[in-house]
Amino acid sequence: PTSTQVVVTTPVGPQVGWVTIASTPSGASVTLDGRSVGVTPVAGLEVASGTSHPVRISMSGYEPYQTSVSVSPGEQAAVDGTLTQIVTPVPTTEPTKEPTVPVTPVQPIGSDKGWFRVHCNVDGAQALLDNGAAGTCTIAQGTCSIEVATTGTPVSSFTVTKSGYQTYTNTVSRMPSKGETVDLYATLNPVPVPTYGSIQVTSNPSGAVATLDGGSWQYTPCTFTSVIAGSSHTVQVSLSGYQPYTTTAYVAGGQTAYVSISLVPNPPYPNTGSLNVATSPKGADIYIDGRYVAQSPSVIPGLVPGSHSVRLHKAGYDEYVNTVTVYSGQQTQVSVTMSPQYSSVGSIEVSSVPAGSSLYLDGNYMGLTPSGDYFDLTSLVPGSHTVLLRHTNYQDYFQNVYVGGGKVVTVKAVLTPGVPGPTPYITGQIVAASVPAGAEFLLDNVYKGITPLTLSDIPLGSHVVTMKEAGYSDNVQIVTVVGGQSTAVATTLTQATPAPTATKSPMTVVPVVGAIVLVGAVLLLKRR
Repeated sequence: PTSTQVVVTTPVGPQVGWVTIASTPSGASVTLDGRSVGVTPVAGLEVASGTSHPVRISMSGYEPYQTSVSVSPGEQAAVDGTLTQIVTPVPTTEPTKEPTVPVTPVQPIGSDKGWFRVHCNVDGAQALLDNGAAGTCTIAQGTCSIEVATTGTPVSSFTVTKSGYQTYTNTVSRMPSKGETVDLYATLNPVPVPTYGSIQVTSNPSGAVATLDGGSWQYTPCTFTSVIAGSSHTVQVSLSGYQPYTTTAYVAGGQTAYVSISLVPNPPYPNTGSLNVATSPKGADIYIDGRYVAQSPSVIPGLVPGSHSVRLHKAGYDEYVNTVTVYSGQQTQVSVTMSPQYSSVGSIEVSSVPAGSSLYLDGNYMGLTPSGDYFDLTSLVPGSHTVLLRHTNYQDYFQNVYVGGGKVVTVKAVLTPGVPGPTPYITGQIVAASVPAGAEFLLDNVYKGITPLTLSDIPLGSHVVTMKEAGYSDNVQIVTVVGGQSTAVATTLTQATPAPTATKSPMTVVPVVGAIVLVGAVLLLKRR
């Protein structure tokens, strides 16, 4: 990947803090200090410390929520706003006189029948209305029919699927009237036979465990054969006493991709604290400083002493947001009894096979589905929502979901293997160096190691980087990670006690230049 150099020197000590903002319902627009910062929930918003910052949360159909927040240097704060729905009064009118003519009795709901006739080029394929909720049939001699109630819940989509073929999905434009048949058409295309390549992995020291795409593994040096070509694959290398290393390798048909890694020994662990998070009921998603870490109950170690934002959410329950303090060498208890969600909002819980699929709600990326559990989407406005799941070498899974007020909808997605192809980069790297070397490196307030070091699989976007070393002032800066690229972070730490004033000379630039050269050398070695 290409590299982007970022060299920033900050004043002594952190002069900023960070804010997490959530709302019920979620998806509301947020302004901070009069400027738009996205939709709820948002985390890691950097603000100046020691002053008040106005916050406004708004959504169509709801009264705006306004408050203010302030933070101490290097600390976290949280805002959780509950929006009040605007009630539109219904005008009163004179009562209508009852008609004198006889009234024809209304047919019970669902009493009238119609049919959907599905046409397909492959016999034996299965046709599903609304993923099977509204009916299924099997294609025979090119067609099959599904009976529906014309006055029932409208059908929104149909899917035709068969093993060995690409799944076909399309929308349904209208319901049949009484006694009518509506024709739907689908063409299934065979799944192309994939081509293969290889990945050769070497490490220093050798004898490490190399894992491919979270499945098969070998000891280094090794070669993975019969790897599906035309896409990127995840390679993780781990060895006791060394930091694990993860990267991606793109495999072309009939070619061998090479991964060569120099493992970094584990550094001595600095003074940190932990959170012991328990909820009733259990199984709530835990976010620390806007980053998903685990499901409750769970102990989260390696946290920097100081304040951290904690966000908990579980389908069917109101979202919990608070700020807690972590102390060095201590475990802080966080026990929360979740409150049932308001009747004005709903929830969706999503699981997928395979796990680790990218989840999108109404086009917005939400995270990766966990293994053996649900990803919870809470505080949703009642109505129709779209759920999209994506995974390397699988076809996109798409489902329209109607969420009722106070209700929980469950989506169990089984993705269909598809045509492999290049996957967009969704992570990048950070390559860090400091003068002097050996500084503690923290990413988003979580300890990661000792400089110089390289961090892989960092999510795209802005991150808070902190470097600490005894006798020097903390260096805090914001860096932006770009997909498929390495972002270089080089800095010269400032001594905590001011040195005597001296005449400036060209030698004052040597430490920063040395740090940049060191980062450049690391990037060059990684490219090789």
